[in-house]
Amino acid sequence: MGLRRWLTSSMMLFFLTSMILTSVSAAASEISEAPAYAMKISNKSVTKGDTIEVLIQGSHLKDVYAFEVNLVYDPTRLKLKDAKTDIPGFSVNPIIKDTNIQLAHTQVGKAKGLNGEQQLFKIHLEAIRSGNVELMLSSVKVVDSALASSALQIDSKLSLAILSQYRFDDLDDFDWAISAIEALAAKGIVTGTAERMFSPASSVTRADFVLLLMRTLQLKGTTEHQFEDVQDGLYYAEPLAAARSLGIVEGDESNNFHPKESLTREDMVVLTNRALRASNHLSTHSSLSVLETFNDYSSISDYAADSVADFVQLGLLEGYSNGIHPKETSNRAQAAMLISKIVAFLGK
Repeated sequence: MGLRRWLTSSMMLFFLTSMILTSVSAAASEISEAPAYAMKISNKSVTKGDTIEVLIQGSHLKDVYAFEVNLVYDPTRLKLKDAKTDIPGFSVNPIIKDTNIQLAHTQVGKAKGLNGEQQLFKIHLEAIRSGNVELMLSSVKVVDSALASSALQIDSKLSLAILSQYRFDDLDDFDWAISAIEALAAKGIVTGTAERMFSPASSVTRADFVLLLMRTLQLKGTTEHQFEDVQDGLYYAEPLAAARSLGIVEGDESNNFHPKESLTREDMVVLTNRALRASNHLSTHSSLSVLETFNDYSSISDYAADSVADFVQLGLLEGYSNGIHPKETSNRAQAAMLISKIVAFLGK
């Protein structure tokens, strides 16, 4: 009697365990086979002007009759060229709003819904500006053949590096200076601030500009007289001392040069003028009357007026918006342009 009860209990436990395991297995299978969507990209590193192919793929699809795909992108760096699908039916023209691209497609008639693995869209984007950019598949909405709809938030992201065809990737907003910067970099006169970065909008420091002048004109001088605020061993210490011995730079009443301070446009011209005269490439002076065509000529410092007039007369300095803007801070792009003009001047 006891054996029979034991056998009965064991059989019931066996069947109950089997049912539980089957239910768990079915639930796990259902979860693993839930519809999923992903992006694939042809190349994660491209050059400005290249075309990038993005594939939107679905897996474990179940009776998908129509679908809508939403992408988030950077329209300042990427431009949509086209979006196509090989699935029969009708595609709505892409809707672009701010940073979102919406693509939609539906089958027509009594076509069967999509099942399993399917490529939903093939998208082509043009790289229009260098820099790092992110693509995100934000959401997918589907409608089945019974017209029941569902939406899935995806937030799947891909990173893309768009390289410039030039040495530096951050010159897009400084097209007027690209040729000058590239040419000077090729000669080793200017260098970047990081790999493939020039930082054209950053202020140029007093020390760095003097270093550029000494390197460009290949000037040599004695280095025994250092400034109080320039430590021995710094990359600009010897060039500054040499420039001082040639009369290109001067210290203040405390024998300080303030090497890390930004350089104004008029001081950039003064230093360059002195360097050209120290190297015997400039000896004449121009009339101050050439400055009267600029609406802010009266704001040019007395000590800088002669130098500014010389450079305007020689075509080495151009104003903008009818002004010289002498007290404005010079950026690295402007400094490169002036150095480029000096190189051309020396080559005449």
